[in-house]
Amino acid sequence: MPVTLTGTADELKGFGALKILAVGTQSSTEISKKTGSAAEVSPLANGLALTLADGSTSFGGSSSAIMKIVASLAPASGLLGGSDLESAQVDSWVAYGTTNFEVPVSALKAAAAAASASAGKVNEGMVKSIKDDMAYSLSVLNCHVTPDDANYMVGKSVTIADIALACALREAVAEKLWDPSASEEKTVSLSKWYTSILSSDFFVAAIASLASEGSAAVAVAAPTVAVADADSSAGVTLSGIAPPVRNNLYKRNRIRIKEVLKSKILIGQSITVAGWTRTLRKAGGKLLFIEINDGSCGTSLQCICEATATEGFEDAKKSGGTGSSFQFTGVLSESTSDGQAVELKVTTSKLLGAVYGGDAKFETVGGMLYPMSKKGHTLEHMRENAHLRPRAGLHAAAMRVRHAMAYATHRFFHDHGFLYIHTPIITCADCEGAGEQFGVTTMLGADHTKPGVELAVHKEPEPVEEKKLSKKELKRMAKRAAKGKQEESVKPEEVHVPGSVDYSSDFFAKRGNLTVSGQLNVETHACALSDVYTFGPTFRAENSHTARHLSEFWMIEPEIAFADLEDDINLAEDYLKYCVQYALEMCAEDLEFFENNPYGEEGLRDRLRNVLDSPFQRL
Repeated sequence: MPVTLTGTADELKGFGALKILAVGTQSSTEISKKTGSAAEVSPLANGLALTLADGSTSFGGSSSAIMKIVASLAPASGLLGGSDLESAQVDSWVAYGTTNFEVPVSALKAAAAAASASAGKVNEGMVKSIKDDMAYSLSVLNCHVTPDDANYMVGKSVTIADIALACALREAVAEKLWDPSASEEKTVSLSKWYTSILSSDFFVAAIASLASEGSAAVAVAAPTVAVADADSSAGVTLSGIAPPVRNNLYKRNRIRIKEVLKSKILIGQSITVAGWTRTLRKAGGKLLFIEINDGSCGTSLQCICEATATEGFEDAKKSGGTGSSFQFTGVLSESTSDGQAVELKVTTSKLLGAVYGGDAKFETVGGMLYPMSKKGHTLEHMRENAHLRPRAGLHAAAMRVRHAMAYATHRFFHDHGFLYIHTPIITCADCEGAGEQFGVTTMLGADHTKPGVELAVHKEPEPVEEKKLSKKELKRMAKRAAKGKQEESVKPEEVHVPGSVDYSSDFFAKRGNLTVSGQLNVETHACALSDVYTFGPTFRAENSHTARHLSEFWMIEPEIAFADLEDDINLAEDYLKYCVQYALEMCAEDLEFFENNPYGEEGLRDRLRNVLDSPFQRL
């Protein structure tokens, strides 16, 4: 169910609604518009009111206040800032936009309406005063976004500060108080920032929702996308703007721990979480401290079960400890302990899976023989217990980063107008050599334990009697030889080495191998579809057992038509830097974990920032 924004028809098309809708599109929060009295929804409403998906919780106040509430529903979006300092800066810029842009523009509108009603003129002195004040405020913003790396008001990603200020400036532009297209030195950086925000996918979608009629969930149509200039910070979306993902049918019956740890709005509310036990500590037999993790982030959530207040306490107590699976329902509260911001006071505990490691037959509940303890393990130990390896912090962090890099890869090429081509994994072509390392055959049979398997081999060719040519054929050959022509077969001749395996009875009637590259196949598509890429598993084997040599890995291979080597180099550098930037912004917690892990790399994030900030050397 979407959240509902209630207001008059005019309010739902105003800049206040635009702010809220823009936050919704950026955070993937579905917002339904409903025409009606906001005061009936919330006594604190100031033109607009918000009702949460439960239908009973409502909020009023200014559009900025409602905007913050919508942002808090998706804490992972980072719209409120990534730290306490950034949150304070965001609040400061939102207030700055209200005081220096929204209030003056509203006053000017009111004065114009009053003058129109009385057939009079707007006070020229007031208009000049507003323009002078606004010019100074614009210069302040321009100074803030002047540095080359200042693409956003706060931090390295969009926040509600960017959205609030962009909406306020959009109103100022409509009232002809500022012209972002004018090449004024005082606002050149601000104009670039303003254009970047307004041309972003989420803002374009929000403007489309603003113009939609009706009280149903707004369907955002993808507008026509213009090709962005190569130097523009607005980004490119050559394949169009995708529709927002909506919870039409699917809905989690729990809240991910990642959202629980970042959302202060959940404190004091009853929530449901689920996950696997990292640690279980008993205190006097009447109290359990259970840390669970659901894989959404590296940090666990402490859940407190009390014998007198928690339903299912005894089952939790006898779960086997580390590795057991639970679903907890309880009230989230601020934690008084160091190292954790919140904790869950469990009211209902549901044991989903106990740990059967109490004996050698694994028939008794207990953790004595469970392979994964709360302490760290070596990589060798995790490989020996590969089915439990994803529960280890190192492997889980690697999978989250790998997912982010795969998504960033598809996002980069999709927005550049490339087509994703699925190339064969089993192939009879040898693209880059070494393709014979991993052969694929059906000739060994389905029963791998069957002894004495014999493979068909090529036999010695039988001698063939030389056929006598007729006089007519001899004369024809002589004429062709005189003209310098020779009869050549277009079809390549298959050479069979006596004693080698005969694959004619195999599945493909010839030898098949696991591919070493999809490049050969994707090049043929580039000659018809222009810009394409393949991203899939490839297989190579070298006589080296190091971290630098893998028998199986996924490889990205783009092919661009009508381009030269310089274009190819530029594409490669842009792609790598985009992935690095995506990792730094979206996987910050996991990268920090890698820096502090014995198997990680000290100074990893600094090295990645250096890659991002430095131009690549070209030889």
